[in-house]
Amino acid sequence: MTKINRQKIDDYFSGEFSPEGEKYLGNVFNDESNTEELNKILQEQWKSISEKKLDPHLLDHLLYKINYQINSSEEQPINRPIVKLLNWYARIAAVLLIPLLVLVGFVTFKQTQNVEATGWAEVSAPYGAKLKFSLPDGTNGWLNSGSTIKYALNFNQKREVCLIGQAFFEVKHNDDNKFIVKTRYFDIEDVGTAFDVAAYGDEELIDVTLEQGSAIIKSADLKTPIEINPNEQISYSTVQKTFKKNIVVAQNFSAWKEGRLILRNASLEELAKQLSRWYNIDVEIQNSLHADLRYRATFTNENLNEVLQLLKISSPIDFTVVERTVQADGSFSKQKITLIVDHV
Repeated sequence: MTKINRQKIDDYFSGEFSPEGEKYLGNVFNDESNTEELNKILQEQWKSISEKKLDPHLLDHLLYKINYQINSSEEQPINRPIVKLLNWYARIAAVLLIPLLVLVGFVTFKQTQNVEATGWAEVSAPYGAKLKFSLPDGTNGWLNSGSTIKYALNFNQKREVCLIGQAFFEVKHNDDNKFIVKTRYFDIEDVGTAFDVAAYGDEELIDVTLEQGSAIIKSADLKTPIEINPNEQISYSTVQKTFKKNIVVAQNFSAWKEGRLILRNASLEELAKQLSRWYNIDVEIQNSLHADLRYRATFTNENLNEVLQLLKISSPIDFTVVERTVQADGSFSKQKITLIVDHV
């Protein structure tokens, strides 16, 4: 058990901390025996932050509405948008709250001392959580587990967002200033649209699925841009460097933001990746003899054990669980799940 030192925690939140202090804080928040006391401390810290009077002129470019709750039914009134340089809040939330926690309006904001056009803002969703965000132009969206968007502080002049992972965007229309989402392999140019982008770095396919409006896909691998309409999906193969258009039910591909995990003809490897991100766990496959197994299912707010039991009943799969353990540095390892494919 890592003993709580309230002074060290207060120093960290006030900006007075060292690398040793940051490591100490990580160990404290990874120790589940401290959960009850840390809940109280964080509620006090959040109330203190929300009551501070900040110069609104410095935050005009980030008008975020923050609503942060830690196992509390009492809502704290927030009278002014506030942005806090606290990467730890995301990690703390992933430890203290349920796996499918939705972090509404929380941002990780990195900037230079002077707010200049060369600065960048970054929004990240920790593994095991989803995050709702608002951009300076009025565009709203969601980030899925383990995803990040990054944009310049002069965003309203050039509306470009760099994405790693999966995000859903509801774009604010502006004829004179197109909204562009940049992935590692191609760009999506949007015209007042609602669409989902799945662009994780460890996936062979990158998907763009349109719900409303229209969008254009641009890439060096394309002779001409591809226009996409509602209920159409563009899939890009990072191996073959090719694009394919499919007709789909678009809302099925953004259901994750509503707490639904949908498997659409997923392979065993894809299933393992989805579970790993969704529940913030490590998943490995034992006996890959049946790599051709495919899974179609929809899970709505089921916990991990319920999902594993359903998979065991419906397919030739068993599983083992290795619980979290304390590591040498005092932090906790991830829970490890081994999916065992039975011989049939």
